[in-house]
Amino acid sequence: MHRTPLCDLLGIDVPIVLAGMAGGMTTPQLVAAVSEAGGLGTFGAAGMSVEGLQAAVKQAKSLTNKPIGVNVLLADPTPPRGDAEPVERAVEVLRDRLGVGRSEGSAASPSGPELVKAGLAAGADVVATGLGDPAPVVEMARRHGAPMVAMVATVADAEQAIASGADALVAQGGEAGGHRSNFTVQDDGTVPIVGTMALVPQVVDAVDAPVIAAGGIMDGRGLVAALALGAQGVQVGTRFLTTSESGIPDSYKRRVTEARDTDTVITTSVSGRPARGIRNTLIETMDAVEPSNLGYPRQQAATGPVRSEGMKRGDDELVALWAGQAAGLARSGSAAAVVAQIVAEADRIVRRLGAGD
Repeated sequence: MHRTPLCDLLGIDVPIVLAGMAGGMTTPQLVAAVSEAGGLGTFGAAGMSVEGLQAAVKQAKSLTNKPIGVNVLLADPTPPRGDAEPVERAVEVLRDRLGVGRSEGSAASPSGPELVKAGLAAGADVVATGLGDPAPVVEMARRHGAPMVAMVATVADAEQAIASGADALVAQGGEAGGHRSNFTVQDDGTVPIVGTMALVPQVVDAVDAPVIAAGGIMDGRGLVAALALGAQGVQVGTRFLTTSESGIPDSYKRRVTEARDTDTVITTSVSGRPARGIRNTLIETMDAVEPSNLGYPRQQAATGPVRSEGMKRGDDELVALWAGQAAGLARSGSAAAVVAQIVAEADRIVRRLGAGD
């Protein structure tokens, strides 16, 4: 049941992909553990330096000889909305709470293509993209013989990604945590939201390529459902946040496991693009000044020092608590155990359904 064509494409044993969650969540230990367990471990490379990504990939490759991936974000900038002053005042309030001074600015982060080049040079085996058309990195992936996986959130984006050369797609339903992977954002900062159950079969029918389901998938039930919808695998992010190898503080992990189904919101006020996370002081403070927004990535840069310091201190009120709507199903444990549990539960469900129970 578990061996799908996607497994052959990616060189993995079970159709489970670790979401490329940026911000230090996907540590070399987490990436390697998922791959070693038979899935595909993926680095969230956005925001990393070239040197940092290369070191992380090499470390993961030293822990497993299985394939690993690198995920980059290809989002276009979005225009500012309203006045900048309310945004700056809100950020100042959060900085004062932490005792963090005004940032003097930092060097620009490497581009998506630069990070892909660095990851492949360090030994990455799969390239994944989010928030935009994969076209800028397709040829680079081809030259290295690396499968190209593009995340999409609508059928139109799926068709565009395939036309640009993607080998497989991640169909990201509205339940998913983190940034919405729509290729374009409307002027008011909104994007269409399509649930996983509705999106996956429509993408499957629209393209001739393996589709990976994402959004609200936390266990074997989600894997079986995704396969029933026509997907050839699942991408899982939130479920791996609470593992022992995850790079987030314990306070963040606690908020994930305690979250109820209605505790997450989609906000543009943290980064300038729509993203789903658990309500906290950061989101509520920045949401209060909407529709004023500096746009992406300026808004992200404005809140960055607060989020970084909050992560260092384990202050769950001042961290972007990216998580999906099924966050409360997460539990502690190792990444390898999560992969094994998903597969074992899926097997039990299939056997039960086959017996007609």
